[in-house]
Amino acid sequence: MNVVNDFLGDMYEKIVCEASQLHCKVGRRTLLARDIEGVVSLILHGELRIFSMMKGLQVMTLLSDSYGLDTHADSQLAMCRAVKHTKF
Repeated sequence: MNVVNDFLGDMYEKIVCEASQLHCKVGRRTLLARDIEGVVSLILHGELRIFSMMKGLQVMTLLSDSYGLDTHADSQLAMCRAVKHTKF
């Protein structure tokens, strides 16, 4: 169990580091889901990348459906709120 926890922690750290570098290069004030997808596709390879992208899309769809969101900005805000309340 510790191995899986360490793996997930390492992947999260890599994604956050790459996303912060992307954030500095692009110059926007916020990161979009599209930015995170790009970072994940750079870090993960093969079937793991495909699976994670598919699950990420499912989560975004569930969030937008459950909160009744129509716009991309609203779904970004709901995703941020849901992540804050998620226990890992």
